[in-house]
Amino acid sequence: MWGQEPQLQRVRERLKLLLAIHTNELQPTTVHAQQGELLLKQNAPAKHLLLLTQGKVAIQIQHQGQSPHTLTVVEAEAILGEMGLFGGGIHSNDVRVVDGPAELLQICGDDLLKALIYDSDLLIELLSLVSERACNANKGITLLLDSINAAYKGDDVLLDKMLTELTSLNHYISQTAQQLKKLDKKNK
Repeated sequence: MWGQEPQLQRVRERLKLLLAIHTNELQPTTVHAQQGELLLKQNAPAKHLLLLTQGKVAIQIQHQGQSPHTLTVVEAEAILGEMGLFGGGIHSNDVRVVDGPAELLQICGDDLLKALIYDSDLLIELLSLVSERACNANKGITLLLDSINAAYKGDDVLLDKMLTELTSLNHYISQTAQQLKKLDKKNK
């Protein structure tokens, strides 16, 4: 899901260039975070864009008090928080340091949006990144729903095909696919 984003390198390089050119306007701050620290909170207002420069963070999602699910773990130089800035103004997931300490550059979202007026190429790349992440999430959801449907119908051939595709997405989605397969075997 993350890590298969061909434009991410271009976005990182352009963001670094934008930071260098517009340092006075953007005034990025360095944030140091310890292992376990929550950097972005699901459903909280999106006010900053983060560029992870050191460490690893988990992208997690949680539904109404249930245990969080890790969607993926990302390393430096990941861009975090952009979906909330360009989306509905709230974060769609938690971002937590899992291999710390972590170091990040924090950029005020309003300042970034003002600076993007001068760099439409970066704006397009960021929007492309958001779009690709949403499309990849939709693919994962579709595969999970198709897997559940195949298990419900007892269609082992389709279930195996869907689980194979899920396994290729990433390690964490692969774990869910394996749980579904075990559940299907248990119910037979």
